[in-house]
Amino acid sequence: MPQTPRPSFGIMTAPMQIGYHDILRVWREADEIAEIEHAWLFDHLMPIGADPDGPAHEGWTLLSALAAQTRRLRLGLLVTSNRIRPPAMLAKIATTVDIVSGGRLDFGIGAGSRPDQPLARREYEAHGLPFHDAAHAVGSLAEACTVIRRLWTETEPFDFHGTYHRLTDAFGNPKPIQRPHPPILIGGRSAAVLRIAAEHADL
Repeated sequence: MPQTPRPSFGIMTAPMQIGYHDILRVWREADEIAEIEHAWLFDHLMPIGADPDGPAHEGWTLLSALAAQTRRLRLGLLVTSNRIRPPAMLAKIATTVDIVSGGRLDFGIGAGSRPDQPLARREYEAHGLPFHDAAHAVGSLAEACTVIRRLWTETEPFDFHGTYHRLTDAFGNPKPIQRPHPPILIGGRSAAVLRIAAEHADL
């Protein structure tokens, strides 16, 4: 009879309304507690709670800094907004974090903020980013997962001509430390995203 996987426990620190050194202190403490196995940030460019004009740190930059300051925790973003960064750029950023962390990245990604959350939606207009409808966001996510996995694993340059993303002579170098690639975690709220999770997710 198959064994039920044991639960694991982690922390989530929203990188808003707080300073870097306070987040770093929490992550360093968590890194010393064996029962805490993973730690997460979120991916928003502006606060989505409390003071809307308060500080919010960029998630991937902060994650790389925290990866360099910890030694044991698995780490990632719950979850990266696929709306904010082109997938080839995101693959390169995530590879860098996997290398900095010594192979501890869990790669979380989703379609992006839902349109009924005004505090989340405003960050796109404030940063000059388009906010497409849900069908576009989901289709773009599916292609992004394909592109990112290929950049992490393929040993020759390739072209990709999708509906939402087009790349010419795409190639990822260096590769992530983890083989065949960092585990992909997909988070979302819709049946359409669940279908992408079924095809692409490891977690």
